[in-house]
Amino acid sequence: MTDILHIGLYQETLNLLQENWQQPDPKFRKVEGKDLKQVNPDLRAAYVLLIGEEVENPIRVAQEAYALDKYISVLLINDVENHTKIKHALQFSPFIGPTVQSFSNRVGKQLVSIVEDAVQRTRQRRSYARVKAAPLPITNLSSGALEKVRVDYTAKVLEEAPIGAALISRTGHLLTINSYAANLFLKSEKEILGTSFADLFPEPMQEEVRQYMLDGYLTEPKKVFELQDLEKCRYLEMAVADINAQDASQYKIIILNNITSTVLAQKHTQAHLEQLEKLNANLKRVNDDLDTFVYTASHDLKSPILNIEGLVNLLEEGLGAAKASVAKELEHIKTSVQRFKLTVEDLTEVARIQRSFDQAAEPLDVAQLVEEVKQLIGQEMVESGAQINLNSVQAPFLHFSKRNFKSILYNLLHNAIKYRSPSRQPVILITTWRDGSDFVITVQDNGLGIPGQKRERVFELFKRMHSHVQGSGVGLYIVKRIIDNVGGSISIESEEQQGTTFVVRFKEMV
Repeated sequence: MTDILHIGLYQETLNLLQENWQQPDPKFRKVEGKDLKQVNPDLRAAYVLLIGEEVENPIRVAQEAYALDKYISVLLINDVENHTKIKHALQFSPFIGPTVQSFSNRVGKQLVSIVEDAVQRTRQRRSYARVKAAPLPITNLSSGALEKVRVDYTAKVLEEAPIGAALISRTGHLLTINSYAANLFLKSEKEILGTSFADLFPEPMQEEVRQYMLDGYLTEPKKVFELQDLEKCRYLEMAVADINAQDASQYKIIILNNITSTVLAQKHTQAHLEQLEKLNANLKRVNDDLDTFVYTASHDLKSPILNIEGLVNLLEEGLGAAKASVAKELEHIKTSVQRFKLTVEDLTEVARIQRSFDQAAEPLDVAQLVEEVKQLIGQEMVESGAQINLNSVQAPFLHFSKRNFKSILYNLLHNAIKYRSPSRQPVILITTWRDGSDFVITVQDNGLGIPGQKRERVFELFKRMHSHVQGSGVGLYIVKRIIDNVGGSISIESEEQQGTTFVVRFKEMV
């Protein structure tokens, strides 16, 4: 039975592994809880530990697993963006050994080969550890007989192990080789015994192999060689070691591993990363162009609108007594001009938000900012009789861009008043607290609520929740852009005719 432990894997990742597994008798077991010490016996009996996408601190879990068992293969599986960060972080993380590796879930079915290879590597490490730790039997055998038993036992293990092993002479000729290693070169043991080990490789790399066997291994513990066979690439990982015995300088042992699936998976991931980087660069360029257009257009339109507004006022004054005959038409024109002005102002605000994502963070007092926003919407509060309450006991301060946090408060409170119920006094409750490293703020109202079919679209540009209330549908779009930019989230809980709660969650800016 092949035991594979997993913690925090996406369900689709687990399904992919279970459905495409090739080796017999796999047993995938979920690790419950966060303390690996609780599953230490299971860890030592398993072959692979998969640390998945939902684990908040995968490197810490990997460190704990490595401390408990240095032989089990530990694979960190994540999405492309987080995989890149984790892979880089692993290079500088202490208390982690070569048994810990990071892979992207974007490699698809190749992930199965990677896990299967990890199982084999764990078996190899544990076999080697058992051989190394095997005690000398307490018998009456002579030292020569004991040495023969040990040599025969070691040879048997190496022959059965899923790892390539070969013994070479000082001149680099093969003295013995196990079946796994011989099969890597598509030859039988009899065909290659006594030949130069380097000659098993394609001619262009034979000298490189000789140099590595001679003394290159002293500075480079492992080296990967690429073999091209009939339009198919294979990657062999080689390690060389001196034999600690009499006349050790005459012999060396070579360990070989076929890591083709792992290398191809890494290349596949790298190709995806490069494609995503290009796509992100193109999207950024398009977004920058759109931002520039919106910013320029909104500013360029302000002057003509003001001119039209001024001309309408002059026309109204010049009509005198005749004004009454066209009063309705003038009112329509003035209303249209006013709406045009509001739309341009909203576009200007959107453009400002797009260009202000790099604003410096500073310590903020939530209560003080709420008071400042209440001053801005003072007229609406008086006209509606709105009551705004604040509960910030659990998180009275935060570190964030003042202008952007104020924009979040303004738009959520303004919306709560705008979409109030005509049958009751508007009551709005602002609550802040901390959830781990997240800062959370909720704005709860007792207004009209949002129809179910509209909740998913309220954050789109120029989308409005109710048609009978004036507005351009920009406020929530601005809030969503600010939150998305800092890696946060905003969600809605709403019931029609009862009210709406917006839940904003983000990590504070540093």
